Amino acid sequence: MLIILVIVVTVALVLASAFWPEPEPEQEPAGTETGPATVPEPPTGPTTLEGALVAQLISGEISARQYRRAVAKLAARDDQRQPVRPPTGLV
Repeated sequence: MLIILVIVVTVALVLASAFWPEPEPEQEPAGTETGPATVPEPPTGPTTLEGALVAQLISGEISARQYRRAVAKLAARDDQRQPVRPPTGLV
């Protein structure tokens, strides 16, 4: 008797899942295209000051000495604006 009940419940669940209505797909607002997604192009030039300095160094616009001096000034400026302090109590 228990086996028949299990078989009937299983058949009912299989039939219910076969005929269960699928959820409707979300519709996009009017006026939007459903074509392929556009990927933004990467920037063609350097996006940071350090990157611009490296580009100038590689192209020969500035010398290695000028590059080191400029990077040292950037490091000093960053240290003044956002000083990094080690956490206490780790040693």
